Amino acid sequence: MSEQQDVAPRPPDARRAFRGPASACLVLEAIAVPLVLPVMARVEGGITPLKLALVLVLTVGMIVGCVVILRPWGLAFAVGLQVLMLLGFVLSASLGLMGLIFCLVWGLMLWMRREVIRRQATWPTA
Repeated sequence: MSEQQDVAPRPPDARRAFRGPASACLVLEAIAVPLVLPVMARVEGGITPLKLALVLVLTVGMIVGCVVILRPWGLAFAVGLQVLMLLGFVLSASLGLMGLIFCLVWGLMLWMRREVIRRQATWPTA
């Protein structure tokens, strides 16, 4: 027979709560990024091997990012993917535009996370 110990519930943590929306955004990006290939083919005059490689690297990176977002360095990995996608302007305007849109989404999510953490710091402790 074991004694039941009283374990206080863990207070809500904005850092941990951010993982779900961040992972969901990476899933949406992993779906949306390959959809830029038809735009590249029709509007930008074709898909070069370098453009295809960049799209594949970003797509695989975002799928991997869904898993590593749980790690302490996962947020930096996800933000690095956004920067890489934004640098896609060098090779493809359509990929760069999509990168700009997702960078704005990530900027908003990070701002909301920071705001929740800031407000949570003012909560009275139990």
